[in-house]
Amino acid sequence: MLRLLLVDDEPLSRRALRQLLDLQDDVEVVAECADVATALPWLDGVDGVLLDIEMPGDTGLALARARTGLALPAIVFVTAFDRYALPAFATEALDYLCKPVTAVELARALARVRAHVAHHRPPSPPAAPTLIVRTGRTEERLAVADIDCVEADDVYAAVYIGARRWLVRQPLAALAASLPSTFLRVHRRWIVQRRAVRALRTGPDGLHLLLHAGRAVPVSRRSAAAVRAWLRQE
Repeated sequence: MLRLLLVDDEPLSRRALRQLLDLQDDVEVVAECADVATALPWLDGVDGVLLDIEMPGDTGLALARARTGLALPAIVFVTAFDRYALPAFATEALDYLCKPVTAVELARALARVRAHVAHHRPPSPPAAPTLIVRTGRTEERLAVADIDCVEADDVYAAVYIGARRWLVRQPLAALAASLPSTFLRVHRRWIVQRRAVRALRTGPDGLHLLLHAGRAVPVSRRSAAAVRAWLRQE
């Protein structure tokens, strides 16, 4: 979504721009301002500014000059006068439109803004993977990173975090395929997350992983070598 700020002291001009912007599916007008002073608090939260020049108080040129050297927000001047074009582009504005603005002209300017924003906007951090789980009639979303282990429960799977238990509407095999490499299927009935493991213990009843939460999870004989190698990974 392209977040825009409109700065123009003429309500009719702002309305005309809004009507054209409403034709763009990916545009959100965050605010409309009638002067530079009112616009200033909005600047850090938008991708671009459609900016008039002649307004009461500071001009649009003054605002743009104050932002020179900053990649965002992108500035597009929208003015009734062509005589300001040279000083406007000296502020590193992306475009200069003369009123009345047509839909085609605005679309071209917005295309430049989108490309500029895509190049300069910091990448969003990837969303942490989650899992939909169920307790009784309640469904909730759990962060996968918080899960200690998962146990097969008939056609479902039981997810454990500490002493708490939830059911997932997936068989263990399907769930194992969707979990990150920090998880390993250590037994036909169990998946464990590496950070939850406190120790690997060999006893008379076979090999077990001891978890920090106190649970002991069996390790099958065929998985023993893979489990030891997996635990040695960083």
